[in-house]
Amino acid sequence: MLALLFLLVGWYRAGFWTLLIATLWLYVCSTAMFSNYLMGRLEDPYTPRAMSVIPEVDVIVLLGGAIRGDTHMGTLGDLNQQADRVVHALALFKAGKAPRILISGGGMEEVRAEAEIMQDLLTLMGVPAAAIVLEDQSRNTYDNAVMSAAILREMDAKDVLLVTSAFHMRRAEAAFKAQGVDVIPAPTDYQRLVGPSLMPGFLPSVGNLQQTTYAIHETLGYWIYRRRGRL
Repeated sequence: MLALLFLLVGWYRAGFWTLLIATLWLYVCSTAMFSNYLMGRLEDPYTPRAMSVIPEVDVIVLLGGAIRGDTHMGTLGDLNQQADRVVHALALFKAGKAPRILISGGGMEEVRAEAEIMQDLLTLMGVPAAAIVLEDQSRNTYDNAVMSAAILREMDAKDVLLVTSAFHMRRAEAAFKAQGVDVIPAPTDYQRLVGPSLMPGFLPSVGNLQQTTYAIHETLGYWIYRRRGRL
């Protein structure tokens, strides 16, 4: 848009260089080499652990972000690319790591909250309704931490496993600790593949661009939260 503005006012050289820089930036962000580098900086501090070494706690806290929403009323909500969060929380529960799951995730007005949709999925997969506690008012990570912390205090929960995507864990863990909840990270939804990709790392793709978007969003979110005193 800036390049177009320069061209419209006759600043052709500025428009050319701005367009060139924007095109190169788009290309770089669409490559696996760059997207994996950014994602690695977020994921590497939170390596996965074997289920056998994960401690037993009072509550599993499952953060929203795994649901697109309802596509048709009366059916299960549609999962998105962070659906591993729901599966990992289920695996932890079935392994006996906690007797209860606190689901944190709200929604826009006049639509079902993420927590309600995830509750439907977990009960379908065998989690008793009595073992699920809902926090359905939060709209972001900060709200997740503040509202979940209040519920955890009412539950007198001391030990908590926090389930969210590995790239989101740094901000989520810090937000909960700022509310006085010393959570144990239980990361999932790793974005980088273990094996080599069929496509060379320098070729652009929409998937790589999306992964870069996640990483940039999360990195900026962390520093914005720090500037606002939320961490």
